[in-house]
Amino acid sequence: MKKNQKLYHRSSFRQISMLVIMIFGLFLTGSFAHANYFDDFYNGVEKFSDLPGQVNQLKQNYQETLDELERTKQSAKAFEEQNAQLVEQNRQLAETVDQLKEVNELKDAKTHKFKIMLITVILLVVGYFVIIRVIRFAMRQSNRRNRL
Repeated sequence: MKKNQKLYHRSSFRQISMLVIMIFGLFLTGSFAHANYFDDFYNGVEKFSDLPGQVNQLKQNYQETLDELERTKQSAKAFEEQNAQLVEQNRQLAETVDQLKEVNELKDAKTHKFKIMLITVILLVVGYFVIIRVIRFAMRQSNRRNRL
């Protein structure tokens, strides 16, 4: 039992001496470590106390981003609707232009046909009078030969 008590006293002595060395070591370097510890603790508390404000700011930014995204979606939808309307309007205008071209081509074709018909009628009338004159002339020539 004495042996156990000696061991216990030795281990207690070791523990106490280690504690004294550690405390002495802290006193030698304690001013720097101690100040940094409190500064770090204060900074940590300060950062921790700022977290709710930062969280609220992040929530607000998130909500603003969602609102902006919604406005962008609505704007894109409006642009798509406007684009669809413009495509339909463009298609209608293209049909109108095609119809006007067809009407213009028909009008030109009728005008050309009328010109050809008018020239043909004029040539027929002139040809009729020329043929009648030629026939009269030939008949007179033939009558003069027969009289002689």
